[in-house]
Formats: sequence, structure tokens, C-alpha cells
Amino acid sequence: MPTLVTTEAAEGVAPRTTLRRLLTYAWAAILLFSVVEVVTHYVIRSRVAPMSDWRAAASFVRQESRPRDLMLAVPLWADPILREVIGDRISVEDAGRSDIARYDRIWVFSIRGAESDEVPHRAPNFTREFGGVKVMRWDLPPSRVVYDLTAHIRDAEVSIFENGVARPCPFRQGSGGGDGGGLSTGVLTPASRFICDPGRPWLWVAQTVNEDLDLMPRYCVWQHPAGREAIRVTFRDVPLGTRLVLYGDIFSEHERMLERGPVDAVVRVNGNEVGHMVHRDGDSWKRMEVVTSPDGSNATGEVTIDLSAADPHLRTFCWAATTRNGERSEDAQ
Repeated sequence: MPTLVTTEAAEGVAPRTTLRRLLTYAWAAILLFSVVEVVTHYVIRSRVAPMSDWRAAASFVRQESRPRDLMLAVPLWADPILREVIGDRISVEDAGRSDIARYDRIWVFSIRGAESDEVPHRAPNFTREFGGVKVMRWDLPPSRVVYDLTAHIRDAEVSIFENGVARPCPFRQGSGGGDGGGLSTGVLTPASRFICDPGRPWLWVAQTVNEDLDLMPRYCVWQHPAGREAIRVTFRDVPLGTRLVLYGDIFSEHERMLERGPVDAVVRVNGNEVGHMVHRDGDSWKRMEVVTSPDGSNATGEVTIDLSAADPHLRTFCWAATTRNGERSEDAQ
């Protein structure tokens, strides 16, 4: 005799079947997620260049390197690894470079196929792979840099103008300092510097490393304006070349707010104004190029850089400058 299934029993079967299916799908999803996680972990680990590859690449480049070589890592986040394995060949000036003008060659340590935007737009002169680290070298034309004002700031004279009268800012050797240089602490104040006003401790002039709006380190000369009247740096007997290239910016934490006034940087050669940079918040590491000797002569002369600002509050300006000869299309990359 056939078995009769009541309506109540049939209604109980459907939910149990649906529940079993849902549990099956859930376990399948968990298993699939585990497989994906294992595969993803394997792919990530397979793309990580071990330190042994970095050390092998660094050992080779260290043997081949020359004094005017630049070394960099791509992607940018790999830079701390590069400094660990070959930091003895990377100076503060190299790490905080403005451009590639003063270098003869560039060594690039690349992982994961990353490319550098600082190298010439052509194939490298040399390529070799060390496991997961690819080393490339670009040979550059002879450097056109004649004189580095940033490097010679100690040879300059510094003065502050008050009511139209220039007052010297004395150089103090080992006069304290050490403040800043950490997270949210501002620029590192060097122990030896030109001091323009002890009552306003930010009015000093010296080399330091500033952080630009893109959080890149910039090796430069700190020259905080005092107001509408200038703080002036004077270099005498400078080999002028044919042009002067000046970069400048404001400390990143003060510039990113986009709420304060501009800074004026005026460059004069033998008393004649040849360039005027107006740096506004948002400009970051700004470049200005001016003519110093139109006839291309090897003359020497006096170069002055004046810094002023109508409102000097938090106008933490820092600049780097060089004189150069001729034209070199790659020196701004």
C-alpha cells in the first residue's frame, strides 16, 4: 500500500534540503577561499626578492661604482633596503638630490619590473639580473655643473636687513642645535649655522634636509625669511657658467595647509637681478633657471640670494642652487 506524505511532512523536507545545500556552499566557499589564500601567498612570496639577491647586486655595483655615480631603487618604497645593502655609497646629497645634473652614471636597482622616472628615456647601457633584483646603468653626458652653492654655503656671507641696513649674521660653530628631524618635529637644526637673531631661533642659514610636499627629502640651504626685508646670502668669486638653476620649497607640513602667503626668492649676479621666484603653497620643489653669462664666458662674479615674505610665519623655505654650463637636456629629469 503506498505511503502517504502529509502536507506537514512535505513542508519540513524542503527547508532541510535548502539548509544542507547552504552548508555545502558555505564549506565550498571556505575551501575555495583557503586555496586562493595559499596561492596568493605563494605568488607574493615568489615575487619578493630575498636579501641575498639584494646583497649580490650591491656587491657587484660596489666593485663597479665610481665617485660621481648615483644609486637608486624602484619602486620607491624599496629605498630603505637599498640603503641597508649599499648605504655607504649613498651620501646625504645623493639622497636629497634636486636632479641628476652632477652625476656621470645612474645605477638602478629594480624589483617587480618597476621603472624609474629619473633616468634618460632610452635603453640602459648595462643590465644584469641578480635573482629578483635587476640592476641597470645609464651613462650620462659629462656633467655641466660648474659650482654648487649649496655645498659652499659655509664660504658665503649672510646678513639680515633691518630698516634698510644690512646687519651681518655671524656663523656659530657647534652652537647647539639638534632639534627637529623627527616625525612632526620639523627640519633638523644643525649645530653649526649662521644665526641672524637669537631671539627668533628659526632665523638661521645652513645646510639641512627638508621634506617637500611629496615627502621627498631635499638637501638644501635653510633660509627662513624674516619679513618684507630680506635675509641675504652672498657668494663671491663664483664661477658663473652660462646659467644658474635654483630649486626651492617650504617644509611639507607648513605648505600642505595651503593657507599662508608666498615667499620671494630674488637672485642677483653682480648686483643685477637675473631671477625672481615666487613660491606659493602647493608649488612643492619648484625650479627656476636664469642666465648668468649669455656669451658663455668663464667669468666669475658675485651671486646673492634674497629671501623675504610679507608674512614670514611658517615660511620654512629651503633652496638648492648650482651654476652650469651649456645645455644638457637630461639634467632636469
